[in-house]
Amino acid sequence: MMKSGIFIFLFPLVAMSQEIFIKRLPDNINTKNTEINFIQKNDSTAYFTAITELEGKLISNIYTAKFANGEWRRKGHTKYSSNSFNTANIALSESEKGFFTIHSNEMRDCKIVYQKKNEQHGFHDISIFSSDKSLNTQPFVSHEKSHTVLYFVSDRKGGLGGLDIWLTIIDKDGKFGIPINAGNKINSSADEITPFYNKHNKMLYFSSNREHGSGGFDIYKSEGILNLWDKPVNVIEINTTEDELYITFYDENNGYFASNRQGANFERPEYCCNDIFSFKYSPPFRYTSKKSSKIHKLLPLDLYFHNDEPDSRTMNTKTNKTYKEAYISYFMMKTNYEKENSELGAFFEDVLKKNFNALNKVLETLLFDLSNGNNIELQIRGYASPLHNLEYNQNLSQRRISSVINYIEQFKNAAFKDHILSGSLIIKELPFGESNASEKTSDDANDKKKSIYSIEAMLERKIKIVDVILKE
Repeated sequence: MMKSGIFIFLFPLVAMSQEIFIKRLPDNINTKNTEINFIQKNDSTAYFTAITELEGKLISNIYTAKFANGEWRRKGHTKYSSNSFNTANIALSESEKGFFTIHSNEMRDCKIVYQKKNEQHGFHDISIFSSDKSLNTQPFVSHEKSHTVLYFVSDRKGGLGGLDIWLTIIDKDGKFGIPINAGNKINSSADEITPFYNKHNKMLYFSSNREHGSGGFDIYKSEGILNLWDKPVNVIEINTTEDELYITFYDENNGYFASNRQGANFERPEYCCNDIFSFKYSPPFRYTSKKSSKIHKLLPLDLYFHNDEPDSRTMNTKTNKTYKEAYISYFMMKTNYEKENSELGAFFEDVLKKNFNALNKVLETLLFDLSNGNNIELQIRGYASPLHNLEYNQNLSQRRISSVINYIEQFKNAAFKDHILSGSLIIKELPFGESNASEKTSDDANDKKKSIYSIEAMLERKIKIVDVILKE
């Protein structure tokens, strides 16, 4: 295992043409023990939790980090630490309270308490936790215009199984409301942990070991409020087959998470092994050409496929077929679809055929913009229905993108060839697979009327030409 920091450059998986840079924090922060929950307070100060082993027992404390000479460095225990109890998972409030988890030497015996920022000692119990025998941990405080919310993790009664994310509303007098489960869009029968509400994009981020993830704990995000959330989306540009936990944001594009991925520095994987990593999204670039704006009227554009097409039953990410071939074979199946559902015929004329013709208009306009000397990035996302497994569907979405790229390369006797070779046209591939699929779609292969021959499933089997971006 590498002991030095690693630097990861990922670019094909983030919407709005953002690149992401991931870097392990230095060895002064990350040791061979566990480091988690990095909270950046300002440009020079941050807090994090470190867990070590002492005489066979796990000891956790909250540490301060200072930023100097281009990197974070550990500076010692915070005032929130205690010699009597393990302390962890600090969550700073904009008020005079600093929320965090405190527990005894028994790791199960967790409860959430707070200490006022101007106090040197003393912890205050929270009434809703003081008489509760369940596990309560991993707090996060969110301040909205009309309310303050304490998110936390608990196995209390009323959950959906395992650990769930809960919340309590804090009123103006500092009183805590009755705990509310975040709901079945966020929580599952598996474990949902480490909540963080990002005020910049109004998304709740959390980790879960639910089915259909990348492996271990994955980071998810969901838009909504309180216990009303959209279906969570896997943050695939960060997740690996290992654990990704404790995501936090400092601003719109910068933040931190903990992971035991390759490059983490640890000795005892059976009980520890998380290191802290930073991430940085590049600011999104948008198309701002003054020479042509017609293409915006044609985008975004969805292009659809029959089930498993192009090239069924393969794990390849590339295909020799063009989208035109896939479109023609799909359109010829119109009669078969109508036999299953008479209402589906309109889809082939009003959507499938119409959008293929629109594709040619997009490419004509794109050629015009390139001929005017613009350097352009074309962003294409790929999707699949939930049928089959996660890996297959992600590869399938990549094949669908590949077929569209083949068509672009052959368009008008390879008119785009020189632009691609020179770099004036860059095609960015974003294979999302089934990650955004509607809950109305079916993954039951025996129920073809819902998994294949339903309008909901048909609308998931697609690529989306999202945007074009002017590159300087």
